[in-house]
Amino acid sequence: MELNKNNIEKFSENENKNILSEGANETKGAKKPRRKISVIAIIILLISIIVFSCAAALIIRNHMKRQENIEMNNKLEAVFEPDVSEEADFNFDEMVAINPGFVGWIKVPNTSISLPVVKYSDNSYYLTHDFYKNYDRRGTVFMDYRNDPENFDANTILYGHNCYDGTMFSELEKYQDIDFYKSSPVIEFSTVNGKEKWKVYAVFITNAKAEEDNGYIFNYIYPYMDGENFDGFINEVNKRRLYVTDVDINDDDNMLILSTCIRKLDLYSKGKISYRADTRFVVLARKLRAGESDSVNTENVTVNPSPKYPQLWYDKNGIPNPYKDDEKWYPQEVNR
Repeated sequence: MELNKNNIEKFSENENKNILSEGANETKGAKKPRRKISVIAIIILLISIIVFSCAAALIIRNHMKRQENIEMNNKLEAVFEPDVSEEADFNFDEMVAINPGFVGWIKVPNTSISLPVVKYSDNSYYLTHDFYKNYDRRGTVFMDYRNDPENFDANTILYGHNCYDGTMFSELEKYQDIDFYKSSPVIEFSTVNGKEKWKVYAVFITNAKAEEDNGYIFNYIYPYMDGENFDGFINEVNKRRLYVTDVDINDDDNMLILSTCIRKLDLYSKGKISYRADTRFVVLARKLRAGESDSVNTENVTVNPSPKYPQLWYDKNGIPNPYKDDEKWYPQEVNR
C-alpha cells in the first residue's frame, strides 16, 4: 500500500487512540485494587475507633465508679467517726440505722483500708452489693456468716475484693513486703464492743481450687480454730507464712483473718494470661490481750526461707515442691 501524507496521518491518529485507550484501561484497572485497599483501610479504621471508644468509655466508667466508692466510704467514715481525734467515740448505732447488717469498721495503717464491715445470711450477697445494698461489683467488706460479731469466735474472717485500684482490700497485698509489715504491725477492728487492736501474726498465700494444690484446699476460714483445731491450724499457718514475726499466739487468743484475691499464681503465655488462678492472700492477726502493750518488736521479724505454697506456684517457677507429700490437714467439725 502506498504511504502518503493522509495515510500517515490516519495511521498516527489511530495509533494515538489505541495508546490512549490502552492507557485508560490500564489506569482503570489500576484503580480497582486501590479502591479495595481504601475500603478495607476505612473499615479497619472504623473498627479501631469503635474499640478505642469502648475501651476509653470503660476506663472512664471504672474511674467514676472508683471515685463514687471512695466518696461513699469517706462519707460513711464521717458518720461512724466524725472526730478522728476522739479515741473512744464512734457512732455505731447510726451506722446500724443505715444498714442493720453493720458489724464494725476495719482500719489498716498506711493503706486506703478504712472501711465498714457488714454481715449477711450468706457469703455471696456482699460480693456484689455496696453498703446501701445497691449493685456494685466492688462489693463491701463482710464478715463470714458463721461468725458472732459480738462474742468473737476463735477465728473471725473478713472478706474483701482486691480491685487493683486502691479500693476495698486492694492494698492488703502490701503485707507481702516485710518492710511494710514493719511499718504496720497492728491493725484496728472496731465493733459494738469498742475499738480493738490486733497484732499481725502471719501472712500467706493459698488456693481456693483443689486442683491447684494436689487436690487440697487449706481451710483457713473455719471459725472454730480453738481446742483440737488450734495446733494443726497454726502448724499449717507457720509453714505457709512469708516471714516470722515477733508476735506469739495461743489457744486462748481471738484471731482475725483478712482475706482477698491475688494474681501472683496466674500463668502467662506470650504476654497474655493463659490461666487465671483462684488464689488468696491472707493476713492473720490476733487480738490485743488484756493489759498488753500494742507495741511490736519489728526488728526481730525474719524471712521464711521456704514458705509453703500451692503446687501451682512450684509448677509456675519450675522448682520441686518440698511439701508435696505433706499430710493434708483438715479442721475438726464443731457444733456451736
